[in-house]
Amino acid sequence: MSRRSDSDEPTSDGPGHDGEIRGLPPEWGTIVVPDDLRDLSDEIASIQAEIAAQRRLRRRRRWLRPGLSGPLFALILFLVAAIGSLMVIVLPKPSRPPRREPLASPSVAVGVAGGLVPSLSLSGDGGMTSSLREFRPAVLLISPAGCTTCSVVRNQLVTATDETQLTVVWITESSQAITRIPGLSAGRLVSLADPSAMSRTAIAGVSATGPTAVLVRTDGRIRRIVPNVTDPATLRPELAALTIR
Repeated sequence: MSRRSDSDEPTSDGPGHDGEIRGLPPEWGTIVVPDDLRDLSDEIASIQAEIAAQRRLRRRRRWLRPGLSGPLFALILFLVAAIGSLMVIVLPKPSRPPRREPLASPSVAVGVAGGLVPSLSLSGDGGMTSSLREFRPAVLLISPAGCTTCSVVRNQLVTATDETQLTVVWITESSQAITRIPGLSAGRLVSLADPSAMSRTAIAGVSATGPTAVLVRTDGRIRRIVPNVTDPATLRPELAALTIR
């Protein structure tokens, strides 16, 4: 605010008659206060425009700041999406249970390699009977009475068939099927009771002392009969072939 003396003469640090403020540092230049502040509208608009430009510049610099740049952030998002898509393509997909095909009509005898699995009806969990031909493709694990290694081989066989999702049919020469096996889910493992040892009689080459694996194809044909199985993991290539007709 300007002040004038009674003699209308400028003071040492106030404005003169022409509105000029004196007594300021020389480097500030000449500062004139107009009588009507509306005369400063152009200067105010110019200052506001400059402030807006500085704000825009700060926003641009924020995007260009190392570690927070917009292009870098977009590139990271693109790489994450690309890696996710690649993982979907490259990583193995969970396998589905193999499809059962119609029964074949081979000329080979029943119960031997190349022929059909015998049509035996055995008692399962809950007292219901099931035919061996219902389980295809599958692995029949025939366990004779008194077998001390059969339960271990059974567990290993279930693990060996995880990738192919084959059904494991555990046939025991007991009076009733096992309703629950600790440590194993009831999904792909089926327990059947064969107290009369009919399966050991009807299938050629079944061991009377150790576990025997009978590999059954999708159409009910026997691919291979493996007596005295000790390491089911060695059967993985043949287990994978069971899903192919």
